[in-house]
Amino acid sequence: MMAKFKKIKANKDGWSDWELPVMDGYKMACCDCGLVHDMDFKISWTVTDQKGDVTILHHQIVGAVQRVMIRARRNNRSTGQIRRHAGISIQSNKAQ
Repeated sequence: MMAKFKKIKANKDGWSDWELPVMDGYKMACCDCGLVHDMDFKISWTVTDQKGDVTILHHQIVGAVQRVMIRARRNNRSTGQIRRHAGISIQSNKAQ
């Protein structure tokens, strides 16, 4: 059975190898604390004006460049599952 999360390790320089994620619903979990985020990626056409402001386009035009966009949200259910399986206990710093 394939693991739900692929283990990615750092190289000698501290960076991992480049990965090719799925574009929608990619899950990334922290190996130290087990926090899981759902990640979505997309490629968009953008133009930058003279002031440096970037506009996201819905189609290609002359002068536009492609950029990767990413969004993330915390996945509480997967975080809980990972933490239970790994025996990770998180304590709050909030005053009681």
